[in-house]
Amino acid sequence: MAKSFTRRQVLERLRKESDAGRPLLMFGAGTGLTARCAELGGADIIAVYSTAYYRMQAQPSLLAWLPYENANELVIRMAAEVLPAVKETPCIAGVGAHDPRLDMEAIIDRLLGMGFSGITNEPFVGIYGSEFAAQLEAAGLGFSREVELIKTAHEKDVFTVAWAFTPEEGRVMAAAGADVIGAIVGVTAGGLTGAKKAQTLEEAARQVREISRAAREVNPEIIVLTHGGPFKDVETAEYSLLHTDAAGYASGSSGERMPTETAVTEITRRYKRMKKGSG
Repeated sequence: MAKSFTRRQVLERLRKESDAGRPLLMFGAGTGLTARCAELGGADIIAVYSTAYYRMQAQPSLLAWLPYENANELVIRMAAEVLPAVKETPCIAGVGAHDPRLDMEAIIDRLLGMGFSGITNEPFVGIYGSEFAAQLEAAGLGFSREVELIKTAHEKDVFTVAWAFTPEEGRVMAAAGADVIGAIVGVTAGGLTGAKKAQTLEEAARQVREISRAAREVNPEIIVLTHGGPFKDVETAEYSLLHTDAAGYASGSSGERMPTETAVTEITRRYKRMKKGSG
């Protein structure tokens, strides 16, 4: 079962890696197998959230934002499968904060009791775009609920990763006490179910820099990770680190879905090319 870590312990681990000149990696896992492999590969954090479940079912991650499943109940079910596969790496849970019936303190306590060491705001309303996100906010179901989640976790001294699509979201999440800002530049492009279009690497890096700058105006020590859009493999993720002040990268589809698609497809083709005996 995954080992539980305090907020201080998680931050100490991350700072040690960063101070040693190594990039941080948060790996989004939808199965126990990929979580275990990510740990063996050296991931610094393993994140468990509803979008990862869907992508590993060969469905678009966007299903997590449609009203067909309770995201928080899904994460609790996923935890029973993923956490036993992880031994020494901090795991964090994605919480859908928008349910007005949700007791945030209770869900945080429940997830910590299961073995998680932190919380992140996923699903997030930023994916809907500004117009619908504004309607959700007006109804009391929007981004401010995600801020409340991060603030509540911080007040309980729980490690937090806060996703931000804009500089203003980065600034607000930093003020709420987020330990890490995930500067997200859209759904990851590529593969069977990824986004078909994305901004250029230059545009995406500029967006990360703007989010990072806003967050650091509030907390100069905050950790920033890049994610999404054209940052879809090792080379493009490295570009995001070389052209911003981010400390690392958060892989989702790029670390789990797309490598699985490639590896399984290729090994299947190789098996089908096997030679047979004549006897």
